[in-house]
Amino acid sequence: MNLLIVEDDEDTASFVKYVLEQESFSVRTASCASEACERLREWRPDLIILDRNLPDADGLDLCRELKRAPELSGIPIMFLSARKDPAEIAESLDSGGEDYVTKPFGFVELVARVQAVLRRRGGAPVSSS
Repeated sequence: MNLLIVEDDEDTASFVKYVLEQESFSVRTASCASEACERLREWRPDLIILDRNLPDADGLDLCRELKRAPELSGIPIMFLSARKDPAEIAESLDSGGEDYVTKPFGFVELVARVQAVLRRRGGAPVSSS
């Protein structure tokens, strides 16, 4: 299973990438919305993990843009954000997000949520080690 992490904080992106690679996921990263769009032109992930706070766009706007694109609309998006306001979480899910994880987060929960989103979308979950 291929995952794209769109996260501008290098430490968070590296940690999430490491944790998910330990679970046998193939992971690529992007540090901003424009880089994410570049990656998506050349490669299709099975899931996008998206931060709400990006340097060049609100992750919510990027989610909406991706969901409008017919060739990308089927890719599930999971938000990973420091924003904890219930209205913002609801708005993120209403915009097309499949799940929302708040920072800080535990790696066990993150892996379980990734696998749950992939199961709901019909992807074969990777068994935990």
